[in-house]
Amino acid sequence: MQHSKQLYEKGIIKNRKMLTQSQYADYKFVCRLDHIKTFYASIKSICFSEFGTLQVSEDGLLITVEQGKSIQATLFIAPAFFSEFYVQDSPSFSIQINVLAECLSLFGLADCSIKMMYKGDGAPLLILLEPHDDEDVSTECAIRTTNVEEPIEYELDPNSSSLNTLFMRGPDFSNIIHELDKAAEEYEFTISPLAPHFKIATVGVMQAESSVEVAKSSDMIILFNCRETTVAHYKSQQIRMTNKALQVATKVAIKTDASGLLELHFMMQSENVEEMYVRFFITPLLDNK
Repeated sequence: MQHSKQLYEKGIIKNRKMLTQSQYADYKFVCRLDHIKTFYASIKSICFSEFGTLQVSEDGLLITVEQGKSIQATLFIAPAFFSEFYVQDSPSFSIQINVLAECLSLFGLADCSIKMMYKGDGAPLLILLEPHDDEDVSTECAIRTTNVEEPIEYELDPNSSSLNTLFMRGPDFSNIIHELDKAAEEYEFTISPLAPHFKIATVGVMQAESSVEVAKSSDMIILFNCRETTVAHYKSQQIRMTNKALQVATKVAIKTDASGLLELHFMMQSENVEEMYVRFFITPLLDNK
C-alpha cells in the first residue's frame, strides 16, 4: 500500500494479549468488534470527504463526515454492538476517514476482529486486526489524530406539524434510485397525505423528467406518517453520495418538513443481528419550491 510507512507504525502496543480491563485506565477509549464486515461497509459508505470526527460516550460511537454545509453523514454504533466497549471522559478527535477504511481492508475479504484504542489528546488511534482464519497473523496500525472540529448540528423539529416520516425496505428504495435518470441535475422529493403519497422526480440537463411514485399502501412502505405535503429539491450529486450506504441497508427512514431539510437513516444489520445506523442530512437547494 502506498505511504504505508507513514500511515502505520509497528510495535505501538507491547504485549497486546496481556492488555486487561484493569489496564484500560491508561486509555480514554477501547472497543472490540468480533466481525468487521458491517463496520467496514459503513465506513466506506461515508468516505466522501477527507476527515471524519469521532465522538465517544457511554451512549456509543459517533463518526461524522461533512462536505461544506450541504451534506453530513453520521455513523452511530451502540455499545451493545461491541464485544468490548470502554470509555472515559467522552473523547472527541478527527482522523482521515479514508485511512481508516484502508486499515480495515488490509486483509481483503477475510473476516477479522478489530480492537480500537485511544489514549487521549495527541495520541494516535490504534487499531489491531486479527483474521479469524489464521491465528498466527495480525496487524497493528496507528492513525494520526487531530483536534476535533465540531460538526454542524442539524435537527428536524419532532413537534413540527409538517414533519413527515416514512420507512421503506432498503432494497426497494435502492431500486427506485437506480431507476431514475442518472444524468439528472436535481431530485424533487414529494411526500403527501394525498396520492401518490411518495414521489421522486428528476430534472436532467435538457429538462427531461423522470419520476417514480409509491403509494402508502405499497409493500415497499413499512411505515407512512404524513400530515402535510412537503416538496423540496436537492442536488442529484448529494443523493448519489448515499449510494454506498443504501446498497447495504436493510431499511431506510426518510424524514423531512417544510424547511426542506432531508434526513435519511440507513439501518445495517450485522452478523450478530445488532444494527448500526448511518444518518445523512441533506440541505435543499435555495430555490426550493
